[in-house]
Amino acid sequence: MINATQLADYLHRSVFSITFAGNTILKAGSYQAPYVHKIHSIHFIVRGSGFYVMNNVKYALEAGSVMVFVPDTTFEWSVSDSEDVEIYHIRFDYRVCYKDKLEWISEAPDNGLAPLRGMMMTIRPAEVRRWFDRVFQLWKTYDPISQYRCNLAFRELWLSLIDNMYEQQYSNNADTVIQFTLRYIDDHYQSPLTIEQLAKTAGLSTGYYSRQFKRLTGFAPKDYLIRLRVSKAKELLGSSGLALTDISKLVGYEDEFYFSRIFKRITGMTPSSYARQSQRP
Repeated sequence: MINATQLADYLHRSVFSITFAGNTILKAGSYQAPYVHKIHSIHFIVRGSGFYVMNNVKYALEAGSVMVFVPDTTFEWSVSDSEDVEIYHIRFDYRVCYKDKLEWISEAPDNGLAPLRGMMMTIRPAEVRRWFDRVFQLWKTYDPISQYRCNLAFRELWLSLIDNMYEQQYSNNADTVIQFTLRYIDDHYQSPLTIEQLAKTAGLSTGYYSRQFKRLTGFAPKDYLIRLRVSKAKELLGSSGLALTDISKLVGYEDEFYFSRIFKRITGMTPSSYARQSQRP
């Protein structure tokens, strides 16, 4: 399978010409018999369920997925009886065109997109959909400036797909390093911790770290740390007999009044009320 870097290099050397951009509803229960798809195209599944069959490989349609066609693909589709399928679809031609030292090279496309043929799942489908819609809206406006913007938007669409591929390729590694930072948080929750520090420990950008952290835990890093500190504070309030000032410091808060506000926001009770309740016989 082509990786994101290889795809980026190939697209960098390509010049595209969009021949059609549309938004189509495939009616529930409809079926298209096999035919040969003769042009490059790319589809985005907005909603609905059914199947695409491409060169005898069957793909279940899923909202947020992208389907890539290369010429001479045998294609058929069927839509479930329960709901329509909505798709964006863009047809395009392209050539490979780049400068090698002092000479410009222009070639017919080879099989650079062929490894992408079939289904790609997207991590950020809303972002990808926006670019499909942008291309579609600009395609409908036939003045030269809009068409130029349409081609730029099409390149942005490919960049969005490249970003999604990068995230998928690194997600397994990200899971491992985020699990490491979870253990680090558990061991150092009493210390000042920032998202930037945790992301640096993981070797990831702050934004990517935060997204992957929430995907794995269900919480943003800051919320996870707060809930861990409150959980540790509940243990101390229930059994230690320590003063609130000491407990707040032990769980990473120098200001006991700020700690009390955080504790009440998470538990619905003040630390003092929780301590009295938990210490009742």
